[in-house]
Amino acid sequence: MRQMRLQKSWFWPVAAFGLLLFTASPADAQDRAAPPPFLKAAHRDVIAKWLASKPSLAGLRIATDRDCRNKWGLDTERKENKHYQPYYAVGDFNHDRSQDFAVAFVNDRKRRNKFSMAIFNGPFTSTSVPAYLLDNTDLSEMGFSWHQGEQNYLLVGEFQSDVCSIFKPRGKTYRAEDCLSD
Repeated sequence: MRQMRLQKSWFWPVAAFGLLLFTASPADAQDRAAPPPFLKAAHRDVIAKWLASKPSLAGLRIATDRDCRNKWGLDTERKENKHYQPYYAVGDFNHDRSQDFAVAFVNDRKRRNKFSMAIFNGPFTSTSVPAYLLDNTDLSEMGFSWHQGEQNYLLVGEFQSDVCSIFKPRGKTYRAEDCLSD
């Protein structure tokens, strides 16, 4: 009888823990593996084909808000633009009247400098590759910004600071310049 009470006393906590694992794990894994909903369908296709074309890229996933450690900066950006995505930007970066996009990736297998960023130039094909790729960097305190006006440019920088780089087109690729350089 005593053994029966012991088994009953452990049943509900163990069952609840099992249920938590069963319901939480697949959703979390799916969130990490599935492309974020903010990506445009054409961009999702370009990214999927590019990642599939190189086995060395298998550890990359698209960066999301969860990867941003600067929550205050992200909240501040979202006060001005509630749909702001820190690791995704769309615009005509190379001034050819075709839409381009920039996206950040995370390699969860790494502990440091686990971010990469890629800029894809449009128009997109089934074999599109990044026009610019930066690997082994830390974007955890930063975000993308697309500025359109007299001078169009893609900016990657730390929120609410002067620590940033401007990506300017150079032929079919880009060069990064410090925001404060003249």
